[in-house]
Amino acid sequence: MVAICFFSDKGRMRGWGGGFRHWLGGVVTFVVWSFCSAGWAMDAGELLRSVDRKLHAASYESFNRVTFELPNGRQRHVTLYTAHASGRKGLLVVVSPEELRGRAVLKVGDEVWMHMPGELETRKTSLMLSVVGGVFNNADFLLGDFSDEYEATLVGEEASFWKLSLKPRFATAPYVRMELKVDKQSRVPLELIQFDPSGFALKTIHYRDPQSSDGTHLMPMVMETASGLNAGYRSTWRVGRAESREFPADAFTREFLPHAGRLLK
Repeated sequence: MVAICFFSDKGRMRGWGGGFRHWLGGVVTFVVWSFCSAGWAMDAGELLRSVDRKLHAASYESFNRVTFELPNGRQRHVTLYTAHASGRKGLLVVVSPEELRGRAVLKVGDEVWMHMPGELETRKTSLMLSVVGGVFNNADFLLGDFSDEYEATLVGEEASFWKLSLKPRFATAPYVRMELKVDKQSRVPLELIQFDPSGFALKTIHYRDPQSSDGTHLMPMVMETASGLNAGYRSTWRVGRAESREFPADAFTREFLPHAGRLLK
């Protein structure tokens, strides 16, 4: 580029002033192009993958306490164990209260299975349902990596956050679209809105209090949500502990689901 700027169209050396101006213009153009390229290089898919790895390891477990607030003001508390592994694998086990203890749900790819204590067989279930009731559903509990389930498009940017539009990769996804706000400094989620086919916001999740549970990752310890359909119902999800873990080969299988409580030991 520098050599080209110093020569005229007939190959004669230009004067210092004209050559320098062209050289300087070339440098400025290159710098501007570099910055623009860097901006475009902010691929939404890469950003979403970086969010996943900031939040947690590819394979991890967590203990959580979910509080459901009913329209009459009463509250109900549920303690959950969740496990996640690469390959779109998720598992949850209800630890308490006693009347729900032992319920377990497994997600492997597009298949979702549930086991109820006392039953001999597992049964198919849906991501839109909830094994414990309340605003959070099976899809929320069993979601591992965003990037495994959704394709991202950068649709907005403010001084402190990016806004991503997430569209499902698979037909079994419970939401036709989601909007995710990501903090620029920490690269952790700030807000997630889940939409139905008509564009109605079914649920909004606010992520709060990011902390490092394992010394490596940065995970919001509190998730608060309200239902767009039933404004009187609210849920708060608090993470007690989240750590990376490698699981036995059969941990994410239907055969193991009735015995999933063994992972807690």
